[in-house]
Amino acid sequence: MELSTVLFLLLGILGFGMGAFFDKVSLRHMDPAGAFYVRVLFTIVLFLPLVLWKYAQTRQALLGSDRLGPIFVVSSVVVSMGGVFFFLKALSGGAATRIVPLSSTYPFVTFVMAVLFLGESITLNKMIGTLLLSGGIYFISK
Repeated sequence: MELSTVLFLLLGILGFGMGAFFDKVSLRHMDPAGAFYVRVLFTIVLFLPLVLWKYAQTRQALLGSDRLGPIFVVSSVVVSMGGVFFFLKALSGGAATRIVPLSSTYPFVTFVMAVLFLGESITLNKMIGTLLLSGGIYFISK
């Protein structure tokens, strides 16, 4: 893996980890539905200027893709935001040290779907890694 890929991965992990922490803290001050809608509002307010600034690039991405590209992007947004909503509901009712690791099993859904629908391979290393991750998540959630 390239160094830049590793750096981006680490930054993504840091962002997801800190995001879940701030989610849990915010739920001490508002209900999960309220936190979800405030998140959506702030996402629009914070990222609309970026989209407008990069309008030409955004427009080119839309016009340069086939018809299915935007459909899959919208699908990703809808199911991801649904996941965030249900994650906040679960996080409001349980300990962050339990809910966050258990919610981190979502890569298994991606793994299965990639194998079934994208034709990605199942290798011994992937199977061993999946078992080790499952074991780790099991022990963390106990």
